[in-house]
Amino acid sequence: MRSIARVTLAVALFGHVQAGEATATLPDPFRFHDGSRVSSREDWQRRRGEMRQDLLEIEYGHAPPLPKVRVTDPQREEVRLEPNGLRATRVTVTLSFAGITARAGYWFPTDATGLLPAILADEPVWWPNPFLTNGIVKRVLERGFVLAGFWNDDFASFEDPEHHPAQTALPGCDWGVTAVAAWAYGVTMNWLETVPEVDAGKVAIWGHSRRGKACLLAGALDERFAAVLPHMSGMGGAAAYRVRRRGAQELEQLLERFWLKPRMFTFIDREEALPFDQHWLHALVAPRALYSHVGIDDAWGDPAGEQAAWEAAREVYAWLEASDQLGIHFGNYGHHDPNGPEGGDSWETALQFLAWKFQGKPPRKTFTQPLFPDAGKPFTWQAP
Repeated sequence: MRSIARVTLAVALFGHVQAGEATATLPDPFRFHDGSRVSSREDWQRRRGEMRQDLLEIEYGHAPPLPKVRVTDPQREEVRLEPNGLRATRVTVTLSFAGITARAGYWFPTDATGLLPAILADEPVWWPNPFLTNGIVKRVLERGFVLAGFWNDDFASFEDPEHHPAQTALPGCDWGVTAVAAWAYGVTMNWLETVPEVDAGKVAIWGHSRRGKACLLAGALDERFAAVLPHMSGMGGAAAYRVRRRGAQELEQLLERFWLKPRMFTFIDREEALPFDQHWLHALVAPRALYSHVGIDDAWGDPAGEQAAWEAAREVYAWLEASDQLGIHFGNYGHHDPNGPEGGDSWETALQFLAWKFQGKPPRKTFTQPLFPDAGKPFTWQAP
């Protein structure tokens, strides 16, 4: 009953488009710049190149090639996770590349044998607080996963526009901080591929809010990531610009302009003129696993826009015969910290999705249920 009541409330708040709100047809990912359409898998590979080009030229900026990484200062520590006494090993390292040093680390079940799937988060997961304190390490390791992460501020800060080590060290790029953080996932993956406990073919990436934007971009650009899990990533992440209901963030309201490429802000109040929308990021992840986690009460994060991008991406996933690889989940809460005491459902949902994709365990949660069943298709095109 609680779930039904929450959904009813959400529809009351966001359910019908209000005057002046953004509702426009999402652009066709199957249409080439010259007006022709994709008709084969070979065409799709070429079209993907055009889509990446548009996203990087306008919204995110270009990153440099991924560097070779030197690993130094490895530290290992074993702890017991209460209440069941699971033995866990924490490893921390320093990564050096292109004149930059960055911290990274991971946890794994000490007694595990063989290679394990891993979750790579844009978070300093080796910190005891909150990752041990709030039981996140225990949740992940008990399910048979490695939990790895990096410290984003060693690359660039989402909070301080004057703190940007990667952009200072590599001045020839036009990237915003979201693109820097997406690049950081790839840099860290270069190291993670060498970690003896990790199955490099089963690495999922996870990020929350602003870091969720980077997570989705990283997944779209780097095909090494087998699953992509943006959590409450909103505008500039998994939510479409063209579908925005009451209370949703607008491009003009993104005060941290350094997150994106400056050219993106020339589309303020004319988002319908963009040659793309965020469903292109979803389509670039296809046919790999992708699920967006959305808060029903997170109006600022634009649940309707997240659903619209998911709906459009479903057409691409179906054409690639990978429909069961694309998911979305609406939690009964607002925009919350998944690493805080209230964030347990966020991690539980992510782990159910990954156990389904990596371990073949059917989930208890649903990943195909829209929040706005009466919204209709946000596009008129269809797959070839």
